[in-house]
Amino acid sequence: MKFWIGGAAKSATVSAVFANLIINGKNEGPHVFIVPLRNKKTYDVLPGIIIGDCGKKLGQESIDNGFILFNNFRIPRENMLNKMSNVTKEGKFETTIPSPDQRLALILGGIS
Repeated sequence: MKFWIGGAAKSATVSAVFANLIINGKNEGPHVFIVPLRNKKTYDVLPGIIIGDCGKKLGQESIDNGFILFNNFRIPRENMLNKMSNVTKEGKFETTIPSPDQRLALILGGIS
């Protein structure tokens, strides 16, 4: 669950989400995913996602801040930003940086 996401309450259709990648019960650490949130034509929230408004904001009422909760929502492997890691069609995890901590530091630092 994440609070205070800009655009989430009413208008966002996709989000970049940091989430733990779990393959066959093994946590491979945090990775970045592009996650669909709503149907792009109807703006209906997709199944497995709960979205709401964070309420009134002092002086920032025009900002569409909200919360997003994922409940048994599965992100397709194709939605993983996979510069350093990948999941094959067969479900095998591959990476060029073996340490989850090093991968996260490189992702957050924007090092290519």
